[in-house]
Amino acid sequence: MPIRRSFIAAVLTTLSLPLAACGGGGSNGVGAASSPSGAAMVRAGVLAFVSIDSDLGSGQWQQVDRLAQKFPGRDKALAQIKQALSKEGVDYGRDVKPALGPEVDLAIVSGGSSSSTKAVALTKPDDAGKFRALVAKLNASDSSGKPAVYREVDGWYALSDSQGAITEVLKGDRTPLSDDSTFKDAFGKLPGDALVKAFLDGQRVNALVSQAASQSGSGFDSSSLGLDTLEYVSASASAEDDGVRVRGASSGGDLGGSNFTSKLIDGVPRDAFALLSFRGEGTTDQLGKLKANPQVGAALAQIEKSLGVSFEQVLALLRGEIAFYARPGAVIPELTLALEEKDESGALATLDKIAARLAAATGARVEPGTQGGRPVKTINFGRFAIHYGGVGGKVVITSGVNGIADYGGSGDHLADSADFKEAKEAAGMPDSNGGVIYVDLKNALPLLEGFAGLAGQSLPTEVTENLRPLRSFLAWSEGTGGSRTFDAFLEIK
Repeated sequence: MPIRRSFIAAVLTTLSLPLAACGGGGSNGVGAASSPSGAAMVRAGVLAFVSIDSDLGSGQWQQVDRLAQKFPGRDKALAQIKQALSKEGVDYGRDVKPALGPEVDLAIVSGGSSSSTKAVALTKPDDAGKFRALVAKLNASDSSGKPAVYREVDGWYALSDSQGAITEVLKGDRTPLSDDSTFKDAFGKLPGDALVKAFLDGQRVNALVSQAASQSGSGFDSSSLGLDTLEYVSASASAEDDGVRVRGASSGGDLGGSNFTSKLIDGVPRDAFALLSFRGEGTTDQLGKLKANPQVGAALAQIEKSLGVSFEQVLALLRGEIAFYARPGAVIPELTLALEEKDESGALATLDKIAARLAAATGARVEPGTQGGRPVKTINFGRFAIHYGGVGGKVVITSGVNGIADYGGSGDHLADSADFKEAKEAAGMPDSNGGVIYVDLKNALPLLEGFAGLAGQSLPTEVTENLRPLRSFLAWSEGTGGSRTFDAFLEIK
């Protein structure tokens, strides 16, 4: 659509080219306001609203530039973006910068079906004439035959593929989105200064999903995923001294569970470079509801027959805390799954049945043995093997020949490592949370280089040098039931 072309061109330049300007002594302007001005121009009841900070002097863009300067490929990437824009006949400084205001917004409305879903871009340009000229230039280069149209209201310009869509989005004499309590609550959970902020109305998402399921005849019930009670989802991306943060928030759509302090991380070996830890109870409750769907139920029946255990028995394995981690191996990484079990013997019995079925279906062998003095069973597939056994109220499943002995063993553990502690401090992650994803990017890079070497290849120097500033990635959630926040932090040094 013409709106797509015009909007993407504006946003691409807004999100990319300010780096070239703000690094050269830009003004020390404040960041974007916590409540986007464009929300006052849009009616309440939209499906989604996205606001982008396009103020080149904002603290956020200057922070982005400070981070970008750590990457050797920064200048080359900017040059490539400029070149791509020039092919559209667009020059950033001459055509785009004066055509945009301090924020660029996107509002999406929907009547519950894909055909009734419409998008409108909004901005309050510094130079209205430049905005009109930019739209004319983009329309001239568009081959769709359906030019973008715009409307001016109080200095704001709304851009879309039809005047009808603009009328549906703009508030007119209706309540503005900025006064909507759901929207205010959603944006109130986000940082005051951010590069991008987004809002999604949960009930309108549910209407779209339900309508799509009805048209497809799938019989999918959105309540099985909690969409029927979802109020909103909001998200933002912001630059900080040590990296980039994505913050999300949701209300409704009960995910179950609450904050907890992990018991399983303490047993993870120090050299693990990736970790996922969470409590399974909320997820398993939602998965259990899927069995009521006729199509899903039929597929699960086939899986139950293949595994030799019921779906409920599989879910029972996953109701406690779950920790999945990777650490260096002899050739490929060692993968390990640790499960907190109230009934360790029952969990092992379920795994015995699954192991027997897998062995019968693949020609593998199930062999007894020990690791670290603990009984272990091994499913030997010939070229690789999977080991599993109990470890004091936990069940560990691993590809490592010493993976069970090393979990909770006498060696150093991840929770005590300097790299993990540094990642937690940089990201601000609390010990009590709803689940964690951790990747040690600094130590994962040598592994990638090693894999390339085994394949007789080498990573280009340009790639490795631009990966070296990445230290870690850490994500977690907080909250209880239907009110949660989500943080993801990419540490850059």
